[in-house]
This record gives sequence, structure tokens and C-alpha cells, in this order.
Amino acid sequence: MPYQIDVWTDGACRGNGEPGAVAGAGAWFSRPMQGSTGWSRPLPQDPVPTNQRAELAGVVLALELAVQRREQLDFDPFFILTIHTDSRYAIGCLRDWIEKWKYNGWYNARGLPVANRDLIEEASDMIDGIKNGGRVDFVWVRREQNVEADRLANEACDKAEQDLRESRIEYHTGYARVVLTDSDSDSDW
Repeated sequence: MPYQIDVWTDGACRGNGEPGAVAGAGAWFSRPMQGSTGWSRPLPQDPVPTNQRAELAGVVLALELAVQRREQLDFDPFFILTIHTDSRYAIGCLRDWIEKWKYNGWYNARGLPVANRDLIEEASDMIDGIKNGGRVDFVWVRREQNVEADRLANEACDKAEQDLRESRIEYHTGYARVVLTDSDSDSDW
């Protein structure tokens, strides 16, 4: 008997691609018999966060949690993971374009390096692992059908904003010795 997991993913970014941008990823697992569970994660500041990175990070988060769940099972069923996302970009990257990019040495149709390759490869590796005894399906959903994952991604953005504010406060409250010199004096005082 197959073991099925349905997960909704989303990413959010404030200040998309600009210095100081913050982003978060969310994954919401629907478990009809046990209730639902959600996770979120802020994205790091490097590379600069974008909405597309956040969307892919939501998928990566879902895959990490699904792989973890699979490893916790005390039996080895056929594993079906269905990822619901409102990101046509994430679906395109992981279902439609990845094989062509690999064949082209990770260059896109314009001859430029594929953006977000690190996240795409990370997700692809986990998908390949699941496919060894299972399957991963992607389902595009409208934004209105992705409310819980969106909420989680925005909570992660809030956390990223708070962390960024705190790191700036810490940086600006540090002390530094300022040396003033008079052109006629050799003294630091």
C-alpha cells in the first residue's frame, strides 16, 4: 500500500533582489487523520533573496521534511509525495527544464548560467532519492488555494526582518577607536 504525503509550499520576498531584501519559505503538510502541520524558514542574506529563490526554498523545505518522514517509517512503502505550489517557476525548474539545463551544462536558452542552480540541484537530488521507491508529483494551485503555506512563508519573512534589524543594531552599537591627527603633531592624542 502506498504512503502518500500532500504538501503545499510557498515563498515570499520583500525587497525582491535588492540589498536588504528578506525572504522566507513555508511548507504546510495536510494529514487528514492526524491534522495539519506547517514549517517555515527564513532565507539567508547571501545570495540576495528573490521571490524565485524563496519559491524554490519552499519546495526544498518540503522535500527535506518528506525525506525525513520517509526515513522515520518502520516499513518501506511506495512513497508518493505531491507538492502543491502556486509557483509556475518552481514547477518549470524541477519538472520541465532541468534535464535540458543539465544537458546544456547548466546554461539556459539565452546562454546564461541558470539562476538558482544551487537550490534546483538540491531539490533534484532529493527528488531522485524519493523516486527510488516512490514518486514526486507537482500540482499548480491558485494563490487562494495556498493560504497556509503563504502565511508560513510570510512568518519566515517577518523573522528574517527581525534578524536583519537585530544584526544592524548590534553592528551599529559596537565601539571603535577613532584616531584624530593634527597635521603638525605625530601623536594619536
